Amino acid sequence: MAEAIIQVLLENLNSLIQKELGLLLGVNREMEKLYSTLTAIKAVLEDAEEKQLTDRAIKNWLKKIRDAAHELEDVLEECSMEYESENSAGSSNMVLHCSCLSSSQPKNILFRYRIGKRMKEIKESIDAIAEERRNFHLREASVGRSAEIPGWRQTSSVITQPQVYGREADKEKIVEFLCGHDYENLSIYSIVGLGGLGKTTLSQLVFNDERVRKHFQLKIWVCVSEDFSLERMTKSIIQSATGKECGNLELDPLQRQLQEILKSKRYLLVLDDVWNEDQEKWDRLKYVLACGSKGSSIVVSTRLVKVASIMGTVPPHELSCLSEDDCWSLFKQRAFGPEREERESLVAIGKEIVKRCGGVPLAAKALGGLLRFKNEEKEWVHVKESELWNLPQDESSVLPALQLSYFNLSLKLRQCFAYCAIFEKDEWLDKEDLIHLWMANGFISSSGNLGAEDVGNEVFAELYCRSLFQEAWTNEVGDVKGFKMHDLVHDLAQSITEEEYLIVENAGSLSNLSTRTHHVRSLSTRLNMGALKKVKSLRTLLLEADDFRPIILRSSVFRSLRSLRVESESYSTSLKIGHLIHLRYLDLYRSRFTTLPESICSCWNLQTLKLNGCHRLVSLPKHLRRVRNLRHLEIRNTYSLTEMPLKIGELTNLKTLSKFVVGQKNGYRIGELHRLDLRGDLEIEGLCNVRSALDARDANLIGKTGLQELSLSWSLDRERPTIMNAADEQVLDAFRPHSNLRCLTINNYRGVVFPNWMRNLVSTLNNLVSITLTAFRHCAGLLPLGKLPYLRHLFLIRMSHLQYIDNESYDGSGSGKTHFPSLERLELCDLPNLEGLLRDGGTVVVDESNIMFPRLDRLIITSAPKLILPLLPSVRHLIVSGCNEELLRSISNCCSLTTLELKHCPNLTSLPDGMMRELTCLEVLEIRGFNKLEVLSNELIGLNALQILMIQNCDVLESFPEQAWRGLISLQKLDVSFCTRLKSLSEGFQHLTSLQNLVIWNCPELVAFPNGVSQLTSLRSLSVYGPIGGENWPCVLPEGFQYIPMLQILILERLHILSLPDCLGDLISLQVLVIVECPKLISLPESIQRLTNLQKLKIKGCHRELHQRCRRETGGDWHKIAHIPHVMID
Repeated sequence: MAEAIIQVLLENLNSLIQKELGLLLGVNREMEKLYSTLTAIKAVLEDAEEKQLTDRAIKNWLKKIRDAAHELEDVLEECSMEYESENSAGSSNMVLHCSCLSSSQPKNILFRYRIGKRMKEIKESIDAIAEERRNFHLREASVGRSAEIPGWRQTSSVITQPQVYGREADKEKIVEFLCGHDYENLSIYSIVGLGGLGKTTLSQLVFNDERVRKHFQLKIWVCVSEDFSLERMTKSIIQSATGKECGNLELDPLQRQLQEILKSKRYLLVLDDVWNEDQEKWDRLKYVLACGSKGSSIVVSTRLVKVASIMGTVPPHELSCLSEDDCWSLFKQRAFGPEREERESLVAIGKEIVKRCGGVPLAAKALGGLLRFKNEEKEWVHVKESELWNLPQDESSVLPALQLSYFNLSLKLRQCFAYCAIFEKDEWLDKEDLIHLWMANGFISSSGNLGAEDVGNEVFAELYCRSLFQEAWTNEVGDVKGFKMHDLVHDLAQSITEEEYLIVENAGSLSNLSTRTHHVRSLSTRLNMGALKKVKSLRTLLLEADDFRPIILRSSVFRSLRSLRVESESYSTSLKIGHLIHLRYLDLYRSRFTTLPESICSCWNLQTLKLNGCHRLVSLPKHLRRVRNLRHLEIRNTYSLTEMPLKIGELTNLKTLSKFVVGQKNGYRIGELHRLDLRGDLEIEGLCNVRSALDARDANLIGKTGLQELSLSWSLDRERPTIMNAADEQVLDAFRPHSNLRCLTINNYRGVVFPNWMRNLVSTLNNLVSITLTAFRHCAGLLPLGKLPYLRHLFLIRMSHLQYIDNESYDGSGSGKTHFPSLERLELCDLPNLEGLLRDGGTVVVDESNIMFPRLDRLIITSAPKLILPLLPSVRHLIVSGCNEELLRSISNCCSLTTLELKHCPNLTSLPDGMMRELTCLEVLEIRGFNKLEVLSNELIGLNALQILMIQNCDVLESFPEQAWRGLISLQKLDVSFCTRLKSLSEGFQHLTSLQNLVIWNCPELVAFPNGVSQLTSLRSLSVYGPIGGENWPCVLPEGFQYIPMLQILILERLHILSLPDCLGDLISLQVLVIVECPKLISLPESIQRLTNLQKLKIKGCHRELHQRCRRETGGDWHKIAHIPHVMID
C-alpha cells in the first residue's frame, strides 16, 4: 500500500511544481528534493512489500513511510486549496495571483510560514526514512514484473455461479441425515474443517436442496462468526426467520418471540462459521431452541473441533480437502474460463500450482483467478516458484495463496482491497458506497474518458473476478449492488493493514488504538471520542453512536478526515464541520436534524453527501452550489424536504441526484437539471410546478444516458384537483428519457392519453425492466407493454378507467411472438374497471406460435372486482384481496400454483365450484377475512400436495365438511383463527394423518375435538389461544385433547379455564407445556406427575395463587412438577 500512496504523492508534487506554486510559497526547493527522495524510495517498495511478511523491521519501515506520506498529502492539498481559493477570489492571471500570495497581508504571511515549517519537518522525516532503507538491501523493481496486470480492464465479465466440485457425497450424507431421520430431540450436525475448505458452500448446498425444502417447515440461516452472545444470536435467528428487525428489546421478550416463531415447527437452523468455545453460552441458546417439532435440526459449520464437540449431538462431519482432480477442475475453470485455449505448457505449470493449493477450494479459486489474464509461461512459473508459499501460517497454505493474489494486484487494486478491513466479517457491503469511500480516500480517480465511478466499477469487477469479493447480490434490473468477503479474505485485508485500520466493538477496543491508526469504525454506541486524540492523521471515521455530539469534531485530530459517517436516529443537532477542509465523504443516515448548516459549503473538496432516511430534513444549505466538487447527493426517503438548494444546476460535476423537488421560482425550476449528467436513479417531485412543455424539455432527460431509474410524480393534495389536465399530457410528453432507462415510475398523472414516446415503448424504451404506474385516474387504455422484451416487474395502482393491461389484440393469427416474454411479477391494485389481462381475454397460449406470460411467477390482485383470469400455467404464487366470485372461479386457470392467499371477501358465503379443481400442486392455502363464509368447499379433497392451511376471520363458519379432510394427505399445519362460530372440526379430521401442528385461536364455540383425533399419530404440537385483550375469556381447552397419541408440545394462552383436567396426565409423550395468561387457573392437576417425558414447563401471567403454589421447594404444587428439568414461572 505504501507504493500506491507514494505514487499519488509524486503525481501531486509534480503538478504543484509545474504550477510553480512552490516558488510562490517559498518551498520550491523542499518540493523538488522531496520529489527526488520519494522517487528513490518508490523504486524499492515492491521488494519491501513482499519482504515485510517475514521481516518485521521492513514492515515498521513501511509504516513510517505511510505515516509521513499522510502528513505530506495534507500539506500538499492545503497548498492546492490555497491556490484555487486565491484564483476563485478574482485573480484573473498569474501576476495578480502571485501578488495575492506574496503580499504582506497577515493572513498570507501566516499561511506561508506555517506551510514552510511543516514542509521542512516532513522533509527531514522523509530524509531519515530514505536513509534507513539502506539497511535492508532492497532491490529496485525489475522490469520483467509489472505491478499492473495486463489487460485487466477487459475483465468485466465475472462467473457469478461457478460449479461446485467434489462435494456431492458430503451433501448427500448430510441431506440423508436431516431428511431420513426424525429424531425426538433437537439434532445438531457439525461440519468441521479449516478455513477455505468450503464449509459454507456445503451448508448452502444442503440448505437449498429440494428434499430439505420439502422436509422442513421453516429454514433459517445465521452467520455467527466470533460474536456468540445470547442476545445477538436470538436477534439474528428472529430476523432471519421473519425478515424483520427486532428493535431494542430485552432478552426475555426476544426469547419468547423466538419460541413463538419456532414452536411446533420442524425447522432447520444453519449456524455458519461458529467460533464459540463456551459450553454455557451454547447451552443457554440450545434450551431456547428446543421448542420445534420432531425432526428439527441444526447444522453447524466451524473451523474448531472443540466447537463441534460442544455443540454436536452426533459425530462431526470432517470436511476433507478436495482431491487433486477436483481442485484442478476448479482451478482450471477460473484460470482458463470457457473459451480460452488450454495450452499444454500452462496446464503442466498449473497442475504444479494446484498441488500447492493443498486441496483448499478458496486457494484454487483465488490463484486460478489470478492467472486468468496471464498468458506468458514465465508469469505462471513466477507464481509457482514464489517464496510466499513457504511462509509459516496458522492455517495450512490458504493465507499465503491469498497473499500472493494480493501482491499480484495493481497498486490501485491493493489500496482498494485493503480498505475493506474497515468492515466487519460477514457484512454485506454496498458496492456504490464502497466506491465513494475509495474516491474520498484518493484510491481511485478519473482516468481519460472514464470517471472515478467507472474506474471504481472496474476495480470492483476485477476484485470480484479474483474471488476476493463474492456472493454478489443484484437489484431488479440485474446490476450488482453489494457483496461479501470470505472470512479468510477479510483476514488477509486485516493482516495487511494491521493497526492502520481499527474496528471499535466496545470501549475496550480503544486499547488497540495506535498513533498510526488512520481509519476507524465504531460499532459502539458509547464511544469515548477523546481517545482518538492520540491519532496523528485520521482519514476515516464511521460512527454508529447515539450520544454523538458535534463538539467532538472541533479537535485538530479530525482536521485530516476524508470520510465521515454518523448513523444515529437520536442525533438531531446540526453538525459543525466547516473546518474539515479535506472532507470528501459525509453520510448522516437517519439523523433527525431539520436543516444542514451553511458551513458545510466551506467543505470545497466534498464529493459525496448522503442524507438518506433523514425524515425531518426540510431544506438543504442555500449555497450548496459552491461545493463545486460534489458528485453524489443522495436524499432518498427525505419526506419533509420541500425544495432544492438555489441553482443546483451549477453543480456540473454531480453524477447522483436521487431526488429533485421542482420549485416555482428562478433557480429552483426543472431547468436546473439541464446541464447535469446524472446516473443511477432520479425521483422528480412537484411536477405541478412545471409550467409548460418547454420548461419540461429544458430538463433534458433524453440526454441523460446514465439514468437507470426514473420516477415522475405530480403532487396529490387538496390544492390539486383530480380532474383531467391537458397540461400534464404536454409535460409528460416533454419528459421523454433516454433509451438506456431500466425502471420507470409515474405517479398521479391527470392526463387522458399517453404521450407518443410511451405509446411506442418498444422503440423508445426497449430496455425497461420495471414499470410502476400509480393514480392514472383518467387513462382508459394502457400501453403495448406485452412487446417489451425485458420487462420483469409491472405494478399498476389506482387506475380508475383501465380495462386491460394490454390493449393489443392477440387473436391467434400466428404472429409467432411471445407476449410479456420476461414478466415475472405483476401487481394490480385498486383497478375497479379492469376486466382482463388481455383485450381478447383468451388464454396464455393463444396458439402454438403466440404465448402470453410464459415466465409470470407471482401475481398480486387487490380490489379488481371485474377481473377474470386467463389460463396462466406459470404462476406459482397468487394473492387475491377484495375478490369476487368470478375472479375466484378463474383461479383454476393457474394450475401450477404452490401458494394461494385469499383475503377480505366479506360478501361471499361459499367458494365457487371448480375453483380448486386444478390446483394439484398447491402447498399453502390461506383464507382470511371471508366474513360471511358459511362452508368450505369439498374440493379441498383434491389438494393432495397441500402442506399448510390457514383459515382466519371467517366469522360465520361453523364446521368443516367431513369429506374435505380426506384428500389432505400431505397437510402438516392447520391454523384456524378468529372463527368465532366454529363448533366442529368434523369427524373427517381423523384423515389428516400427516398433521404435525394445530393452531386454534379465538374459536370460543369449539369445545371438543372430533372422536377420531386419536388417529392423528403425526400431530406433535397443539396451540390453543383465546382472544387478545378484554376482560372476558370465553375460550376453553377443547375436550378430547388427551387422545392425541404423540403430542409433544401443548401451548395454552388466554383461556377461560379454572383448572386443567386430570386427563392431562394421559399425554405421556408431552415434552413442553406452556400456560400463559390464564387468570382463573389456580392449581395444577396431580396427574401432571405422570408426564415423565416433560422437559419444560412455563407459566406466565396466570393467577397469583398458581405462581405461589408452583414456587420451588415451598409451593403447594411443587411436588407435582419437581421432576421437570426446566420450570419457568413468571
